[in-house]
Amino acid sequence: MKNSILLTGATGFLGGAIAVEAIRRGLADRLLLLARGDTPAQAHTRVIDNLKLLGASDNEMRQIGVRHIVCADLSELDGVAGDARLDDVSVAIHSAALATFSNHPSLEKINVDGTVALARLLHDRPAFSRFLYIGTAMACGEDAVRDDAIDELLDLPLDEASHLVPYTHSKALAEHRLREEFPDLPLVMVRPSIVVGHTVLGCAPSQSIFWVFLVAQMLGAFTIALDDHIDVIPVDWCAGAILDLACKERLASNVYHVSAGFESSVSFRDIDIALATARGVAPVGAAYEQFDVASLKALLPRMRECIPGCNDRLLLRALKLYGGFASLSYIFRNEHLRAEGIPASPPLTDYIGRCFESCRHIPVAEQMKWDFK
Repeated sequence: MKNSILLTGATGFLGGAIAVEAIRRGLADRLLLLARGDTPAQAHTRVIDNLKLLGASDNEMRQIGVRHIVCADLSELDGVAGDARLDDVSVAIHSAALATFSNHPSLEKINVDGTVALARLLHDRPAFSRFLYIGTAMACGEDAVRDDAIDELLDLPLDEASHLVPYTHSKALAEHRLREEFPDLPLVMVRPSIVVGHTVLGCAPSQSIFWVFLVAQMLGAFTIALDDHIDVIPVDWCAGAILDLACKERLASNVYHVSAGFESSVSFRDIDIALATARGVAPVGAAYEQFDVASLKALLPRMRECIPGCNDRLLLRALKLYGGFASLSYIFRNEHLRAEGIPASPPLTDYIGRCFESCRHIPVAEQMKWDFK
């Protein structure tokens, strides 16, 4: 496979969406997919099962065979260092990560050490010309200097105290390690904002984060003001934007927010209206109550009443974490991305109805598991 694209994370939400989009663009023959498995065949099965979940047709899935698989774990890449196919890799899209808001013991090993190991595996290869590291825009920290939005800046805060959760700290640390340890690495930092749902499939592939909007409406309360905006993007548009950055001959920047920005961010009021329409209920509207994060515990009785069957203490903990992010009301500037000719994201309100319909019969407690692995 000449001019290959090495993709990690094809068994995950965003990485799987990138793989499906690549197939649809006629890039299947260029793909190498790094995936875990006891054997390449088992890794291939894991990939195909996920691509099906993300909407790949039978014909599209047939285009990915075992020959496209690099069977390895990020923590054990020495075993594939001699794989001759890696010498033909021109672009790496590193999407694999442990994406959880829990304090998982393997978070740094996978998200930081695994990233460094991948760079070490690739950076001296003869054809290698671009390493897209998929981070997160929220790694800017909770005290990001801003006026009305967060700029596409290179440096991120490295102290843990600046981050609301260990996950965003791990992504900031990984970027720093890449730049420090491989100064000649052709590195491009790609930072998606809040990825929620799919414009066609809704939340069928993943209910990650969507449940927060649903719960906020059910409770009639959250940490964001009704007229504050929130920067949310769908996974399929995000995947397409990342592939655009991967395949362009030249890029004008080395940092990109893949975000809704000013054009496509929507207010919590508009989300309330669109979600209420999908649910067939009245919007919360003027009855909405804004709480600060520390006061959310006052909602415990309402949680027990409005969301039966859910562990109220676990839900409170989760809402505190997400409420902390929501209360920041960050909009992430995406001028670098738009200057590359990449179209604006669809707003969440355009497809939130599909998100609800796709998971209306899934209990909130089950939906939450996507974010607390």
